[in-house]
Amino acid sequence: MNNSLSLNKLIPVSLVLFSSFFGAGNLLFPPLFGYLAGSNLNIATLGFCITGVSLPILGVLAIAMTGGTDLTEVAAPVNIAYAKIVMFLSSMAIGPLFAIPRTAAFSYEIGIKPLLGTTETWQLALYSALYFAFSFYVANNPSKVLNWLGKILTPALLVCLAVLFAKVLLAPSFVPGAPQDAYLNTPFLKGFQEGYNTMDLLASFLFGAATLTSIKTLGIEGKKNLIRACLCAGLIAAALLAVIYYFLGYAGAEAHRYLSGEFSNGAGILVATAHEYLGAGGTAILSAIIILACLTTSIGLIAAIADYFHILFNQKLSKKAMGFLVALLSFLLSNFGLDMIIKMAIPVLCFLYPVMIALALLNVFGFGGNKRVFRCTMWIVTLFAVVEGLKAAAIPVPMESILASVPLYMEGFGWFTVAVIGAAVGVIWDRVS
Repeated sequence: MNNSLSLNKLIPVSLVLFSSFFGAGNLLFPPLFGYLAGSNLNIATLGFCITGVSLPILGVLAIAMTGGTDLTEVAAPVNIAYAKIVMFLSSMAIGPLFAIPRTAAFSYEIGIKPLLGTTETWQLALYSALYFAFSFYVANNPSKVLNWLGKILTPALLVCLAVLFAKVLLAPSFVPGAPQDAYLNTPFLKGFQEGYNTMDLLASFLFGAATLTSIKTLGIEGKKNLIRACLCAGLIAAALLAVIYYFLGYAGAEAHRYLSGEFSNGAGILVATAHEYLGAGGTAILSAIIILACLTTSIGLIAAIADYFHILFNQKLSKKAMGFLVALLSFLLSNFGLDMIIKMAIPVLCFLYPVMIALALLNVFGFGGNKRVFRCTMWIVTLFAVVEGLKAAAIPVPMESILASVPLYMEGFGWFTVAVIGAAVGVIWDRVS
């Protein structure tokens, strides 16, 4: 029995995990929080990296702790029906509803549209059709997934980013602007919430299952050894993500030297950065970065979600058929455009993230299988998560004056307060019983 992965096997697994996480949202939002955080960049980056780096790795570990690849096991102690509903909603959000269509729409808007110089509807439709045909083909050929993601696309992506970051670092001295909006008074909490937009925690359960399967195929056996291997692969992927997030945020904060005005996302900041430092070739370099990043995430998500839905729906459809349906729905929704996809996703993420954070923490901290702790925690967290979703959708919340008395509620973290209380009650109940 093998006890650990050799380095030459660990690195490709880590790069696959990294490349699966790193996609449209990871390029889209860090430049914006850097631009808005200004001189508070470091503390805002710390908050962003907790939700964008640390929590996704916890999600991978949560799957490893269960020892299986059925995602419902993560939430099964609450209730099987609850587990299936929550994991289905999470998979749909990170899959064909928001995350996958966003990769196509974003790569088109920033990587293709500037080269075409026109805004015809059929151009996005044609591009997204080719984009998802390629994504489906690679995702449907497992032997090619590791080859494309780990050996070709990911190194090419890192080279493109390295060129851009080197130019930024060699620029005149770093003089960030003044913090704006919530980044002035609560930069950490604002950065924490911005990390939701990457959707990486939601994806971590899917990618965790795929990583666990890959590690098993390499001969690693035993729960402790599998957890250790997942942790090592996760830490390498996390280090790459954190470095890239910081430099993207740095580029955004530094952009005050040549940019002014308001931005709804980081796309315009990325374009301006490329033109500022790479001149005429900036658009081509930026296009390569974005298309590669989005493709790697799209391929990884289609493969992982098809595998999970194949299990969730009792193998009524083949993995290939599931992958085709995911790719088809993603293609249809991608044609709504980037702005609409981002707008629709925010309320759903504000609902799902508290639920998934609580589930990951309960599993990682050793409460897996404890129905009393899970139920006392998750039912109340789910209720508060619904409230957060309503607030994000600008829908009036019943009895909000009462809810406002919960510590951290006004900052959007009331769910964390009740999660701690619920877990404590569950532990006491379990000990007494």
